[in-house]
Amino acid sequence: MLKKFADGLVFGAGFGISLAIVWLIATAVLLPHAATSHMSPPVASLTTTHEGDGERVEPPAEFFHELPIEEQIKAASVIALASYEPAEDGRMKAVLKEFLKKDQDVTLYYELGDEYPPSSYYPKPNTRYGDGIVIFFEGSPAMMRRSMSYSGDRIMSLGDMPMKLLRNKCSKDSA
Repeated sequence: MLKKFADGLVFGAGFGISLAIVWLIATAVLLPHAATSHMSPPVASLTTTHEGDGERVEPPAEFFHELPIEEQIKAASVIALASYEPAEDGRMKAVLKEFLKKDQDVTLYYELGDEYPPSSYYPKPNTRYGDGIVIFFEGSPAMMRRSMSYSGDRIMSLGDMPMKLLRNKCSKDSA
């Protein structure tokens, strides 16, 4: 009788483990497919201008980095240029040096000469940070949406775009 009980216990444990494995495999295979069937619409359909009222609907912040650089410039309310300067504590401070674009009446809680703390850093050995950063802000009050480093007069993450070309694109958008 005890042997029959032990056999039933082993059978039940084996059955339970098998069922758990089948459940895990099924969820690993089926759930990723279910999640991708409800994807968001393409970015291009999210930026629209309503006829007559001049209202512009901006894309959500999570799509900002996917826009072409020209659209990012249009969407940005402030584009700031900061350079790295050494601080007494060994940190490299990101100090705002120039506004490539700043919309009128935009609220920005930084002025030229201010440190932009989120981009300041403590240097690590064998790591290249560039000479500074370009920071894109959106809205009012302005919130940071993207930043990219530059070295010399080239912006690495924009295919080594010259700073002069970015300045031209920003001045065309402001005009």
